Amino acid sequence: EVAQNPCPCRPLQAGNYLYMHSKKEKNKKQSQAVIGLGVDIVEVSRVRVMAERSPGFLERFFTEGELAYSMKSKNKYERLAARFAVKEAVIKALDDKRLALKGIEVENTASGRPQVTVKGRPGARLLVSISHTSKYAVARLLVSISHTSKYAV
Repeated sequence: EVAQNPCPCRPLQAGNYLYMHSKKEKNKKQSQAVIGLGVDIVEVSRVRVMAERSPGFLERFFTEGELAYSMKSKNKYERLAARFAVKEAVIKALDDKRLALKGIEVENTASGRPQVTVKGRPGARLLVSISHTSKYAVARLLVSISHTSKYAV
């Protein structure tokens, strides 16, 4: 049975996608399909212990940019735990356990907003939110695609 189609671009099978519409330019609408959602929580102390006890842990899982950003802060383990949570959330959202954690990079835009890129997945639009305290880091990630994009993920 076909569900009520909120988007005239193509038919929507029941349960397949959630469509979001946003106004772009004046009256032109662009729709995006939500195709994945991932959430992860990490204990900051576990990342600290692994970094201190396992030589090469940081270099194995984090990019140079992530390490440079995190290590300059007094809250370096909170930042690292948050980035690790993002990487796990990406794997859950894309439903692909074969992804290398180091192939997932979390950077910050000039305004400070986190931005995620995944090596080999140029069509994926990843929207992320990160929070952390001294004890826990959590990441929420949404994967969407525009109808005008050439490929999903």
